[in-house]
Amino acid sequence: MNITRRSVLLGGLTVPLLASAGKGVSWAAAKEKLPNPLVVTISGVDAQTTPTRLSAVADPFLTRKVPITVTVAPIDAAGKMLDYNSSLALRLRQAVRLNPDGIEFGAHADLIQSDVPYLQARQASEIQAAFSYLINEYQRYQSKAVLTALTLTTNSPLRSAQDAASMRMAGFRSVIRLRAGIKDPVGLQPDSGGYWSTDTGLVNLFASPLSSTGLQPSGGRLLGAPALGANIAKLGAGDDPIIVDLPFAALAGLSDSDAASYAAEIAQTVLAASAGGGFRSILPQQLYKQSRDVSRLIVVRVDDLRVDTDTDPSHMAFVRHLIGAGYPVTDAIIPAPKSFLLSADKPAKSYLQAMSVDKRFDIAAHGWNHTPSELLGNSPGKDLDLIRGGISEIYRSTGRFPTSYIPPNDAFDDNTLDALAATGAPVFSAEKGDLRWFNGLDSRGILHVSNTMKFEKAWSEDIPYFTKDEVFSYFGTDNDAVFCIHPDTANSPKKKAVILETLAELSAQRGTRLVNFDEYYRAVTPSMPEVQRIQGARADVAVRDWRKPDQDLLDRGILKADAELAWTYFDWGARNFNGIVPATSWMEFGKQAGYPFTTMWDVGTHILATLSAQQLGIIDQREFETTISRILEFLGQTSFQYAGGNLPHTERALSAKDDEREGFDSADTGRLLIALKILDQHTAGAFPVFKLVSNWSFGPILKDGEMHVVSANGKISSVHANSYAGYAGRGYSLWGQSIKPVFDTGDPDRSMDAATAALAEIQRRGRIATEPHVTEEIELGGSPHGRLMADILYAAQMKRYRETGILTCVSESAMAGPPYFTYQGYQLTDDGGDFAVDTMKTSDKEATAKQANSLRLVSAKGAYLWHATRPGDYSQKLVAFVRNRAKMPGMGFSSGVSERTGKLIQVTDVNTNGIILESIAYILGGRKPLLPTEEA
Repeated sequence: MNITRRSVLLGGLTVPLLASAGKGVSWAAAKEKLPNPLVVTISGVDAQTTPTRLSAVADPFLTRKVPITVTVAPIDAAGKMLDYNSSLALRLRQAVRLNPDGIEFGAHADLIQSDVPYLQARQASEIQAAFSYLINEYQRYQSKAVLTALTLTTNSPLRSAQDAASMRMAGFRSVIRLRAGIKDPVGLQPDSGGYWSTDTGLVNLFASPLSSTGLQPSGGRLLGAPALGANIAKLGAGDDPIIVDLPFAALAGLSDSDAASYAAEIAQTVLAASAGGGFRSILPQQLYKQSRDVSRLIVVRVDDLRVDTDTDPSHMAFVRHLIGAGYPVTDAIIPAPKSFLLSADKPAKSYLQAMSVDKRFDIAAHGWNHTPSELLGNSPGKDLDLIRGGISEIYRSTGRFPTSYIPPNDAFDDNTLDALAATGAPVFSAEKGDLRWFNGLDSRGILHVSNTMKFEKAWSEDIPYFTKDEVFSYFGTDNDAVFCIHPDTANSPKKKAVILETLAELSAQRGTRLVNFDEYYRAVTPSMPEVQRIQGARADVAVRDWRKPDQDLLDRGILKADAELAWTYFDWGARNFNGIVPATSWMEFGKQAGYPFTTMWDVGTHILATLSAQQLGIIDQREFETTISRILEFLGQTSFQYAGGNLPHTERALSAKDDEREGFDSADTGRLLIALKILDQHTAGAFPVFKLVSNWSFGPILKDGEMHVVSANGKISSVHANSYAGYAGRGYSLWGQSIKPVFDTGDPDRSMDAATAALAEIQRRGRIATEPHVTEEIELGGSPHGRLMADILYAAQMKRYRETGILTCVSESAMAGPPYFTYQGYQLTDDGGDFAVDTMKTSDKEATAKQANSLRLVSAKGAYLWHATRPGDYSQKLVAFVRNRAKMPGMGFSSGVSERTGKLIQVTDVNTNGIILESIAYILGGRKPLLPTEEA
């Protein structure tokens, strides 16, 4: 919205002006129109700027006591940071010491690179990190508040009413939109200036072309001082702040002395305008504070609940007192000190559950055991176990997912942050001395809130405290901060009193609002649908649903019985179809019948089912060797001829009276190649697998590194953008074939930047289903894009179950009647997603939808895949449901259970039973992939 000075600034400025003017000012005078705020910016100082040049432009304003905002580009266009030890950096830090009130130092970005809120927050955070590192001297911030950029100048025009709202996450309060002649296609930005506020409290201020000295349409000349004075007077007729901007780059053609002379003319013009009473020079942060009820947020964080059962009662009493006094609190909980789990701690659980009814009470996860450096130097897997275990313990004990995570003793490394990102936790609070993440959103999508104040001067035996004045000096008056309280160290009435006095004084400061971490995150974070979707899915999968698998509790006998039932399909098929199993089977006229064809996908499943059955002890070595030998013989019997070479057929007949189905399917063959590689490795080359694969010529169908299918008439088309392509492509790569990367986006496990881009790519590619992304995990250890798709799908299935009560588990499936095979998946959309079912298309949309709903299944194989890879409450429900309703004695498992009727469909298939066998072998084998690879 457009907030004018008359509607908001006037009200916001009345009280401060009266206070400063003294008692002689009447209320009638206060109602008169206030002088327009006038902000002077010297924008775009960069690595090419010399200290002499900067002084030449800034000093004329300082000597006339005209406050100025100097904005620095701490990162150049190539991403290089301005050198901390450069002469310019030294000059900037000197200016901070010499002119604490006359200059506000801010940051500059020529362009805001994206209109996506997440990417804007990322850019702002990188800028803030570099700026904070550049501008602060270590000796200074040992005792004083750290300096950050509260104002950003940019040449990018406004894109929407909420544009730049996410930059509040990086600590920025104001974005000044300069006028550099950049095209404004949206047209929201007013030429007369203005003051717009976003939902996060970030303010967009707009410069007018009339007061921007570097923007002249003709001759490339700078705006003269007389013209500027006239323009300022013209703008003063309105109600908006006036931005007088001197773009540093516009002065490039002047000598230092000429630049100084020009700056002196502009400074004198501004001074004259202010002296006339119609304008008042002000710094952006002063304007922000005077025009807003809240200008900074301070998180009240209380650490170390459960550090010791002896001190817990006093900790709880202290927090109750704070909540009772009206203060918000984030209580940092240690899940397992001395291996005493929170879930077994009845007093702590009762306290947390009782306190949680108050919205002011928030919880944080505080490590696992709270041992020194427990999160330093670990493998990624160990860090994930510790962090996920701790958050899960808190969630299952309280029913609340902690917004924030606090590593014990501020000790962490990159593996810690990678593991935290995998749990979906959005906020991280740890002091970091090098200021690299003072406040901001890192590339993993984690918001760092690191500006932490504590009373503990040292962690010695007596734990000496800083004075209240020293702590307030650390806080300063502008920055967001975390006030960290340890009730265990407040071991005297005097120490408790100083903490309470500090809270009282902070809450009384104009513009300061006390919050907990959950309130902080909600206040500074705009809607970021892609990020919040990914983090929500990870939290659902990794924490809310997850339970640590306990081999002692697994009923191996029940799982083994399930596997034995699944194997009956293969035993029957091999006996009736010359050693190869048919694609599907059903009962017909009281006898089991089978569809006498098999695809290369089916054959791959047959191989891995046989290997799984051998590992589970269902078949002996002799039967294993006989079965595998027959499969390899079958594969070598015939080939599809294309481009002068041999390829596996799309589909093979299992009966002499049926013809082979001509053509080639790259996805099906990719699965077959994965199965053959796993077989070859597990048998140490005992079978002629290499010889078989060497007989196939994949070059022509891997044209330009992309996978293709070939129709029966020889027509070739790329399927590299298919949702199966990531999995299938790994099959070719395992056998040394050169495959173009399937995904254009980077590793979503390593970066939220990449994950949000990957999410958009996944949406473009079409529907996703349980297979092959979860199958990939048990066979090859998974892939980053595959895991992301699986997590998004699993979370969506759980959400549908929570909302409808319908167990949801989608995958491709054989059907008992027309259309005999259906693809049931999940299609991401801009506002969520849809569970889609392929069916026979008709012109009657209502009839098509009705038929699709009648075909919806709970996939039997999908249930076991989820139970294998996502052990938790929901997957246990799925497996129990399938085990209870989908068994077909003597035939294996039905392909699925109808959502509509709750009964199994009367068909079973090779992939259902094979995947169930693979999944059980994976579970009972310790959840280790059949063929771990570097990509996993």
